Amino acid sequence: MKIRNALQGDFDFILNLTRQNMERIVTEEWNADWEKDVEPNFVNLWKTEGEKKIIEADNRCVGYFWFEQPQEEKEIFINSIQIVEQFQRKGSGTEVISWLLKGYHNLDCVRGIVQRNNDHASNFFRRNGFRFIKETESGILIERELKENVR
Repeated sequence: MKIRNALQGDFDFILNLTRQNMERIVTEEWNADWEKDVEPNFVNLWKTEGEKKIIEADNRCVGYFWFEQPQEEKEIFINSIQIVEQFQRKGSGTEVISWLLKGYHNLDCVRGIVQRNNDHASNFFRRNGFRFIKETESGILIERELKENVR
C-alpha cells in the first residue's frame, strides 16, 4: 500500500467512491437527497478543509482518507476513510490509522464521526481502539485516546 497527496485529477475517483460507499447510508441517516443536499456540501468542504490522501495498491487508486489537525490542538479529526469494496476488510483502513498515528506526534487523541447505521465503520473503529463518545446531529462522535499523551 502506498499513500500520497490527493491531486485535483483524483477528485472524480474520490466523489464516485464516496457516493458508492456512502449514498445509501447517508441518505437514510439524514433523510437527504444525494445530488441536492449531500454532494454539493461534500464538494464545498473538500475544497476548503483538511488534508486529503490517496491510497494506492498495485499502482491504482483503491481509496482515500481526509483529515484535519486543528491548529494548536493535539488531535486529528478524521473526516472520511473510503476504500474500494474489493479492498475493504483487508487491512487498508488499519494501515491508514497507523499512518496517522506514526506521522503526527504529540497527539492526545484521534476523533471522527460515524453514521449510526454504518455497522461496518462502527466495527472497524472499535477494532482499532476507538470508543463511542456521544451522538451528534451528523452521527456518533468517536475517539481514540493515545495512552502516552492522555490528558
